[in-house]
Amino acid sequence: MGLYVRAARCMLDGKVLQACDPFYTYPPIVALLTIPLVPLPLVLQNVVWYALTIGGQLFGLLLIVSLARRLTPRNWSTRELVLLYAIGILLSLKFVLATIASQSYDVTVVVFVLLGLTSLDRDWPGHQSSSSIWAGLSFGCAAALKATPLLFLPYLIVKGHYRAALAMAGAVVGLSLLPDLVAQVHKSGGSSYLLAWLGQVAHPALTERLQGNLHTFWFATNTNNNSLRGLVGMFVPDGAPSFSLALNAVYAAYCSVVGFIILATGKRPAAITVDGALLLMSMLMLSPMSSESHYIALPLAIFSITAIWLKGDTTTRRIAGFFLIMSFVLINAAARDIVGMEVTTWAKDHRLLVIDVLLLVVPFAFLVRGWRASIALPARVDPSVTALQTQLVVSRWRNDR
Repeated sequence: MGLYVRAARCMLDGKVLQACDPFYTYPPIVALLTIPLVPLPLVLQNVVWYALTIGGQLFGLLLIVSLARRLTPRNWSTRELVLLYAIGILLSLKFVLATIASQSYDVTVVVFVLLGLTSLDRDWPGHQSSSSIWAGLSFGCAAALKATPLLFLPYLIVKGHYRAALAMAGAVVGLSLLPDLVAQVHKSGGSSYLLAWLGQVAHPALTERLQGNLHTFWFATNTNNNSLRGLVGMFVPDGAPSFSLALNAVYAAYCSVVGFIILATGKRPAAITVDGALLLMSMLMLSPMSSESHYIALPLAIFSITAIWLKGDTTTRRIAGFFLIMSFVLINAAARDIVGMEVTTWAKDHRLLVIDVLLLVVPFAFLVRGWRASIALPARVDPSVTALQTQLVVSRWRNDR
């Protein structure tokens, strides 16, 4: 939080944010929204921040459970709901605490995404309503605060949510320009907060420029980088001739698999949950840098797989149960208080959190495969009806003779 408040002071002073504080690498809108905290004493700043963070987590929990239950719309007993909450919270607790400890605003980003998914559930092509606009605005707010939710824009277009896509694009552009409209850069030789951020943060991160930046935070060899970039960095160091080729190959393979699953979900209501969980996971995997606090985007996937284990058919329940156990092991292998520093260091060095996300794709693939199979199979024929029809045909044949 202190970083955001310092950036807000820089904005009030009319300075380019990255020149004023090189460690501030977030979009300018975050600094603008933090300005109300500047005049408050540190104690009240913390009270407001933690209240917003914890309140956002609780609200997000309700949205996550609502989305997860749509995977299996059958009636839920009290026992099943208790298990859903208990297992989901147990597997997500590490990321919840990491978000609180780091004072990051990722909870707000995830809540906006969840609100967008909830509104999008009522916006399938053919019966669109005003909820499509609200969905797009929610996704747009998330993408303005953090670039990775931009992944939802091509998703909306591909799935036919055109009004939501337009609303999202408009919200991103409007909110991104807002700091330049209400504040003015008149120091540090800058002309635009947005252009400064694009040139000093976004462009270098996307073009693999490691030298000459005010602050380079996306090193693949950083053991705290739990993205696909960090996974590649285990084998190929930053700056190596083969690094870009290896990274792009991994990106292409991951996007192909996830894209195929999303395309296969179709138009059924439960598709929103699967698509949303996979895109939230992709925000972590495709980001130049993902730390533990960013993994607050993972609980929708965790709760969804838990719901599959509780209410799915026999095959999907077994698969979901196996991967929930694997997820528990991989997540807590990096928990210092549980396994100790030596195991935690080994887990970070081997990017177990990244491996966990990649493995969680598998239960969704099996779930969607089951959906497709149920559509392809013909309706089951009642043997008694078939026998009766056979007798009628034989009887008619005899009469004709």
